[in-house]
Amino acid sequence: MTGGIASGKSRVVAWLAQSGDFLRYDADEEVRSLLMSGGQGWCRLRSWLPPAYFADDGTLLKQRLRRAIFDDPLLRKRVEADLHPLVLGNLQAKIVASECPCLVEVPLLYEVGWQAYFDAVLVVYASESIASARLMARDQVSADQAQAVLQAQLPIEDKVGMADYVVDNSRGWSETLLQLVKIKKKLSSFVQEKSLTASLNSSYMGSGPAKET
Repeated sequence: MTGGIASGKSRVVAWLAQSGDFLRYDADEEVRSLLMSGGQGWCRLRSWLPPAYFADDGTLLKQRLRRAIFDDPLLRKRVEADLHPLVLGNLQAKIVASECPCLVEVPLLYEVGWQAYFDAVLVVYASESIASARLMARDQVSADQAQAVLQAQLPIEDKVGMADYVVDNSRGWSETLLQLVKIKKKLSSFVQEKSLTASLNSSYMGSGPAKET
């Protein structure tokens, strides 16, 4: 699941995971774990980032790095080259090990080109004016800053156009919930079909060659 910033993705995926009995994973949580002092991501960044990006105790100064990345595309690409393979690898390992269908929240799914790794994509979006207002209230930023953040991402229209499922979270939660109930049914049917296909393929592969008579 992906979508625009400040579109309410986390609330949507939380509801779907709980009501649909899906396991939930979050790419941002993987990043936070990797960037803890001593973590794999922290070690990679520590090996080349200037000391100014770390506190006296070695803690990565994430806000400072985030601001620098926003202003310096080359720095962003180098950080992403270190972190993205680790995040994707961790998510894939958890998905493979799980015994239940999974919902994975990846805020920048299309920006990093990971959509092909998943069976289907759900996009959550809100109108630009709503997303901007939410962003200003949540992060205590100005209208210009919020607009700059929104424009730094792939246009939401492009994400919606590539999605398998779409949720408009511009209005109240009750209206969003009506959409989610329908999508949950579709996802459940999709999972059942996929499980049946996998079961049939497994049975076919395990039957062995037919005996000649």
